[in-house]
Amino acid sequence: MRATKVVTRNFIVYWRAWRLSFLLSVLGPVMFLSAMGFGLGSMVREGDSFGGVDYLSFFATGILTASCMQAGVFTATYPVMAKITWQRNYEAMLASPLSVRDLLIGELMWIGVVMGQLAIPFFAVMAAFGVFESAMAVLAIPIVMLVGVSCASVVMAFTATLETDEAYTWLFRMVVTPLFLLSGTFFPITELPAWGRALAQATPLYHGVELVRQVALFSIEASALWHLAYLFALLAVGIAWGLRTFDKRLMS
Repeated sequence: MRATKVVTRNFIVYWRAWRLSFLLSVLGPVMFLSAMGFGLGSMVREGDSFGGVDYLSFFATGILTASCMQAGVFTATYPVMAKITWQRNYEAMLASPLSVRDLLIGELMWIGVVMGQLAIPFFAVMAAFGVFESAMAVLAIPIVMLVGVSCASVVMAFTATLETDEAYTWLFRMVVTPLFLLSGTFFPITELPAWGRALAQATPLYHGVELVRQVALFSIEASALWHLAYLFALLAVGIAWGLRTFDKRLMS
């Protein structure tokens, strides 16, 4: 599969700074869970609001998913914009036997690798903090990888339509940050008004968070199929849109 050539190329570039990236992947969750889980969590009254689990577990599963969503979106913005506009890496790659489809699928495969590199250390730190009680919790890793790649696919397609990076300011301010705050990461969406709950349930992060909490903290319910279907549908839409925007941008 020629798309794997894109993964290989990105891995070679990434290898130069893997130590710092890995360190941040471990240090980040330690600081998050210590400050928010133990710090803020010690002041949060436990109860039915969190489904019978402590706030550390509730928060940790949410922040794991949200971190992958944020990382997926970021990886699909400036790095992809650089390869299209500033460094023009894609022009050189398309001079080889690679096609636009190979570029798009290869980049999404690489983003999946990045999500795994983020999720596995995060998961290990959560396990060390005693968040999980069941071995089924390990399913959270592929789920958050799917969340990151699904969100990235749509943002990559959007990136291919841009001439400058000005739109990213609005993307992070008006989309990513509200998703991070209002999709059940820090508190149950039942605390939101009816319109807020409806809006949250339409977001990919909400479906990812709910799915991760089902496999890691609670029990798997029938709604898990709906959450998975949403994330795979988002990925399919992102790929279909990306094939059109990448082809138009790179081949015209």
